[in-house]
Amino acid sequence: MNYLLKSKPKNDSLGKIIAVIILFCLLALSEFFFGNNIRSISHTVAKPLWSVSKLATQPFSKIKDFFIFKSSLISKNLAQEDELLSLRLKKIDYEVLSKEFDDLKNQLGREGDTPRKISRVLSRPPLSPYDTFVIDIGSEEGISLGSRVYISENIIVGLVKNVTPHTSLVELFSNGDTEQEATLSRTGSSFILKGQGGGNLKLEVPKDADILWGDVFLYPKFSPAMIGSVYYIDENSQNSFKQVYIRVPGNIFSNKYVFVESN
Repeated sequence: MNYLLKSKPKNDSLGKIIAVIILFCLLALSEFFFGNNIRSISHTVAKPLWSVSKLATQPFSKIKDFFIFKSSLISKNLAQEDELLSLRLKKIDYEVLSKEFDDLKNQLGREGDTPRKISRVLSRPPLSPYDTFVIDIGSEEGISLGSRVYISENIIVGLVKNVTPHTSLVELFSNGDTEQEATLSRTGSSFILKGQGGGNLKLEVPKDADILWGDVFLYPKFSPAMIGSVYYIDENSQNSFKQVYIRVPGNIFSNKYVFVESN
């Protein structure tokens, strides 16, 4: 009686391992003998992919650069506008007002000025209360309560509030607790300006009041001096009044010296 021999099962896993080892050896030998060629082929295959990726991301990079440039341009324009405003105010101070004040003095026969003393600013905000100065002259130098304080020949900024023998406290017209009478240079009308802090003042008037951007307000005493000029007018259609904002020319808190009228 014949019996058929059963065939032994094949070891599939062993064949796979041998195939992997052979493939690894072939790759190693290829890298050793043909390394430069393989890298060149890989670069050739990958280059189109890199180009497509670059083309896809390039528009977004340009959009980002555009917004960065636009933001930088806006900041520069704002800085230039502030500088231009400061220059315009200085021009008003040194050219227009000087002539106007001289004409007023000649017409009214008030040629003499109260002597002024130069004084060094010892402290300013935040070392002193906001919108005040402490200066280095006092009663011994002829300074008294109410003495007028200037930052230039034609710009008045406040009055002496307290006096000691050798120091004085100057309260600026822009102090939040201060109200100051002023005359509109163009029309001669009188108004009460309210301090808003930071060298700024405000005025509320009816909408039909004749006040324009750039108008100059004067201290209503002889010799007249500039308090500030209009830099913004807020007209709300739901309100019968308008808010007029006035600013002292330049940055008064950067001044190292002021001029004080003495007795």
